[in-house]
Amino acid sequence: MKRPSDIEVSHLRRQAADALRRARKLPVGHERNDLRRLAMGLRWLEEKNLRATLQDRITAILAMSERRN
Repeated sequence: MKRPSDIEVSHLRRQAADALRRARKLPVGHERNDLRRLAMGLRWLEEKNLRATLQDRITAILAMSERRN
């Protein structure tokens, strides 16, 4: 039987855990809620196994640069 410490943790899950740790250090308020929402969104993406491909990232960057011009 695998222990939780033996399982490889995904990058999204690590980012979510980091956001939650940072949120715990903040006082109750907007910043803390934003970090908690970010962590929940990252966990949702990880559960749905949604990841942007390299082509998706390039397309998004090009679209953003075109909007600025």
